[in-house]
Amino acid sequence: MPTIRIDEEVYTWLQSQARPFEDTPNSVLRRVAGLELPKEERKGVIVKDQNFSRESTQVVAPTALEPRLSGKSLKEKWKIPARQVLYHQDGTFYENLREFPGALCDPSGYVLFSSKDEYNSSSYLHIGLKLNVPEGISRMPGYRRFQ
Repeated sequence: MPTIRIDEEVYTWLQSQARPFEDTPNSVLRRVAGLELPKEERKGVIVKDQNFSRESTQVVAPTALEPRLSGKSLKEKWKIPARQVLYHQDGTFYENLREFPGALCDPSGYVLFSSKDEYNSSSYLHIGLKLNVPEGISRMPGYRRFQ
């Protein structure tokens, strides 16, 4: 999957178009461009990940009866030993961690960083104004999976 870079003004606009806890940058751009989401992503079924030849569960937005996931709720649920816990539904795009130990979560698990040095030196992270994890946190060493 290609990586694109955008400036802060475009990023701010993209955020303003997003539906909290539902959208990824890709889903916002697809909606604005009038491109329909692939059928597999709309239904939330298991799809083949073309980049890594593995199956992964696509997460759809929660219904009114389902609780919304957040770093705070997963920290409590999974008893994550971190000062700051961030969540992203795809495990690929986050704000930057600023407190340590810190954790990055997706719907199935998390990665814990004990220090700022460990976080900054990870070759799996692309740290800029925002944090990008191109392969997703589930592909990182130390990923703890939960059901």
